[in-house]
Amino acid sequence: MLRQWRNTSLGKITVLLGLSLQLAILFSGCGRQPANIPETWGRAEAKEIDVNTKIAGRVAALFVKEGDVVQQGQLIARIDNRDILAKADQARASIQALQAQVSQAGTVTNLQDRTSQASLTTAKAQVEKARSDLAVAETDYARYQGLLQSGAVSQQAFDNMRLKYQVAQSTYSQALALQETAEAGLLQTKVNMDSEAAVQSKLVQAQAVLAEVEVYIDETEIRAPMNGIVTAKYVEQGEMVSTGTPLAALQDPVDNWVNLKVRETELKRYHLQDEVILEGREPGLRLAGKIVDISKKPEFATYRSTNERGENDVITFNVKIRVNSDQVRPGMRFRIVPGER
Repeated sequence: MLRQWRNTSLGKITVLLGLSLQLAILFSGCGRQPANIPETWGRAEAKEIDVNTKIAGRVAALFVKEGDVVQQGQLIARIDNRDILAKADQARASIQALQAQVSQAGTVTNLQDRTSQASLTTAKAQVEKARSDLAVAETDYARYQGLLQSGAVSQQAFDNMRLKYQVAQSTYSQALALQETAEAGLLQTKVNMDSEAAVQSKLVQAQAVLAEVEVYIDETEIRAPMNGIVTAKYVEQGEMVSTGTPLAALQDPVDNWVNLKVRETELKRYHLQDEVILEGREPGLRLAGKIVDISKKPEFATYRSTNERGENDVITFNVKIRVNSDQVRPGMRFRIVPGER
């Protein structure tokens, strides 16, 4: 009887142990990362940009200091723009002068064209009349030649007709010359139009110069390219700066992430879009994150073998965990809390 009770008890214990083992396996498989993942600490980083100047000159005013919170478009600094304003005034004066030249050239071209067209019309009419008169005179001259040979007209009458014919020829030649002159006037109109176009081209160039100068004027006001916190100020008011000189550094307080250097032997435990819990060195600091990138290239940092028993060096790959928390500051250390997702 005692033996039967012992066997029954051992059977129940065996069943309970089996169920416990199955439950342990079940719960350990709920997340992709096992509870015994090696502790790996990473470093927090954040989006940070340098605000540079496109214009060389003296810093006329600086409106921020380290720690200031700024909004996108907020004025950070101003570069002395007096010389650029003077260039803008010169460009505007040049534009006004060229506009006057364009207007004058247009008036001259229009007047020349009208005069030439009128002269050409008159010349063509004179040519047609002279041609008609010449044709009549030529016919009369030929007829008088026949009459003179038959004795029907006197030599004097024939000479008068010949003179009339010669005058008609001369008049026709003069009309043709006047027509050529009028046509040459049209060529002058074309020259005037080309000159007007050249002045117009200069005007367009001057307007482009003014537009460029106005861009430079806008660039003398340095504005924040995004919302952020001023983490560094590199210059002081009154300093001379060159093109591309950084004036201040801005950091986005909610665009941050943690970089982990994961050994190649542990890389299979990490998957894109996995949600993880990160723990900082500060007690109680826990943040939710998501794996957004696993580097395809190894890092330079490696784990070197420490003996000569056949061990190999182990390289690491960067795992980027997006956090986007205002509690994170660049340089802070975090690790993944094992088993919590």
